Amino acid sequence: MRNKKVHIFILFILGAVIGASLYFAYPFMDSIDLGLDLRGGTQIVLKPTQEDIDEVTEESIEQAMFIIRERIDALGVSEPLITRDYTNNIVIQLPGVKDPDRAMEVIGRTAQLEFRILESIDPQTGEAELGPVLMTGDKLASAQAGYDPTGRIVVTMNFTSEGQQEFAEITAQNVGEQLAIVLDGEIQSAPVIRQAITGDAVIEGIGSLADANDVALVLRTGALPVDLSIEENITVGPTLGRDALTGGLYAGAIGLILIAAFMVVYYRGLGLISVINLLLYIIIFWGVLASLGAALTLPGIAGIILTIGMAVDANVIIFERIKEEIHKEKTARTSISQGFKHGLRTIVDSNITTLITAGALYRFGTGPVRGFAVTLAIGVVISMLTSLVFSRTIIYMLAGFRRVATPQFLGVWKRRGLS
Repeated sequence: MRNKKVHIFILFILGAVIGASLYFAYPFMDSIDLGLDLRGGTQIVLKPTQEDIDEVTEESIEQAMFIIRERIDALGVSEPLITRDYTNNIVIQLPGVKDPDRAMEVIGRTAQLEFRILESIDPQTGEAELGPVLMTGDKLASAQAGYDPTGRIVVTMNFTSEGQQEFAEITAQNVGEQLAIVLDGEIQSAPVIRQAITGDAVIEGIGSLADANDVALVLRTGALPVDLSIEENITVGPTLGRDALTGGLYAGAIGLILIAAFMVVYYRGLGLISVINLLLYIIIFWGVLASLGAALTLPGIAGIILTIGMAVDANVIIFERIKEEIHKEKTARTSISQGFKHGLRTIVDSNITTLITAGALYRFGTGPVRGFAVTLAIGVVISMLTSLVFSRTIIYMLAGFRRVATPQFLGVWKRRGLS
């Protein structure tokens, strides 16, 4: 009785998961963004400026690439490809970017933050004379865009404990002076210091909240170790296009039909349940991808097709175990329970090794390789869920019906009596 209640509860969970997956996956073809190979996008090439050419090292370029990736992730771009060429240029490919100008502004900004005393402003030219650098942005802990109590758009900068103390000393020593907040050589604001400031610093005079969010973003991710200029900015067409997407999905559909036909012919009723399991797997898989905002590339499609085969492989292991138990003249439910129990370790071991491989591909791969790793890992987890949990519940509940609890339905061709 307890097992039946547990399985009924699992069925309710399954219904909720399927409902959520269908919500995110609708409409099917438009619920997931496509990668650069299928949709096209923007390619940006950043080149170290001549002034910094002697300071450009492999470490500084790697650090710049890391910071740029953080900025791109914050912009919500899926499956970006960030590489370097032999001349130390950084090549960035952004699939389906809706606002490439904003992306370029955020990605290539050096974000060198300085605090200086504003000595004077030439009324004729408007040029400012600044004092020496009193403090830089390496003491920042975080930055947020928002509004001050009067409704003005500001960026609030929070310092580390060391930075707070240093900023308090600077402001205490320069009461009455204008403290210029300089970002990439441009004065953002220059408020008069009324008293020692022991809290946060604020950048004022920003035109829009979107601009404030961009400033806060580049401050949070830190300054680039080298100055970079935009060497190239082009719109890239899809290298493969919708025909490749259609072909990949078509191949997957054919493979699914062939697998379904084989399972039904060979395993009969259990094979039919495996087909239902595969449909559940595809719905959940697509819903998860859509909810994560992942971009689908052709390698990603390959990962999906591969995990479909792995999901069926798990069913085959379990079904063969069930048939072995039936040959021992055990009841349907006992055979099902023992089949899942004995097949569990084999399935878990094989899937864990696959997850390790996917983790290595994601850690050391880039772009489409990472896309393949993500779809592979998600597929493995979902296939384990559908094969070991949902499929077991469906089979267990159906085994309560007399017509189902027969050797023929469970894929055993030779008739044997079951109690």
